[in-house]
Amino acid sequence: MKRKFHRWLIDEEHADEKDAALYDYWVSSQGSSEDNVEMVLQKIYEKAGDRSLTGYRSYWLKSLRYAAIIAVLISVSVYITYYYTKKTYTQIATIENYVSPGQMRLIELPDGSKVQVNSGSLLLYPEKFVGNTRTVFLVGEANFKVKKNPEQPFIVRSSTMAVTALGTEFNISSYSDDEKITATLLEGKVKVVCGVEGKSYLLEPGQQVIYNKEMGASRLCTAELEDVTAWQRGELVFSSVTVEDMLVILQRRFDVHFHYRPGRFNEDKYNIRFSDKASFEEVLKVMKAVIGNFQYRIVGEECYIQ
Repeated sequence: MKRKFHRWLIDEEHADEKDAALYDYWVSSQGSSEDNVEMVLQKIYEKAGDRSLTGYRSYWLKSLRYAAIIAVLISVSVYITYYYTKKTYTQIATIENYVSPGQMRLIELPDGSKVQVNSGSLLLYPEKFVGNTRTVFLVGEANFKVKKNPEQPFIVRSSTMAVTALGTEFNISSYSDDEKITATLLEGKVKVVCGVEGKSYLLEPGQQVIYNKEMGASRLCTAELEDVTAWQRGELVFSSVTVEDMLVILQRRFDVHFHYRPGRFNEDKYNIRFSDKASFEEVLKVMKAVIGNFQYRIVGEECYIQ
């Protein structure tokens, strides 16, 4: 399904219609509910003159927690961001690096900058940086160690945030199915621009900007750097998150799908830390001991919770 959607997305046929439809999706889906996402995606197919994907819709859109819809949203998000700056790279080949759930990857960019990309993330960048900036596109989470070049600022763009750096190290978390985008500065100095209103921040090391996509609001705060960078060391950290948030993170980390009834868990928030050696079942056992009141059954890559 994912490959079929991607082929349809990049095919030149009906390109103008798809550009317009995807723009409508981008505007309409900011802060939308799952039902609205289903409706808007259907409009994309209809406006682009494509009916072949309709049969899969009911399965994909039962929950944004499933990997198929996450992959679709990743493709759409990056396509939209790339579309509005693609003239810069018209003659330059574009490289796509998608890191599957359960994986991590270290990528060296054409300028020598290093990017460690977390699971379930997509990084898009040109084969060669040209023009006045070095611009890359991210949906997911990555840590950037930028090679200094004052003449060509380094910019990371995501759905509703842009981070500009000259030479620095920072972390961005911008998953399509998360309600927040977070940019955290580890070293150096960066400028962060959020949302359609373009509110900007100049970060010092140890600071982060959190942008709430549903509310369209951003805030500056002090970061827990050990927690922010834990994923790079293979550690798993839940910091003031709900059970449903935990399950989303576990899906990315271990490449599993969860099945549970809507409203099964309350909105209580928890703080739990696991070492890099913790297995999926070990994590579930600890969660059950801390949270209580649930049973689980693992069948291959599926986990059923009662």
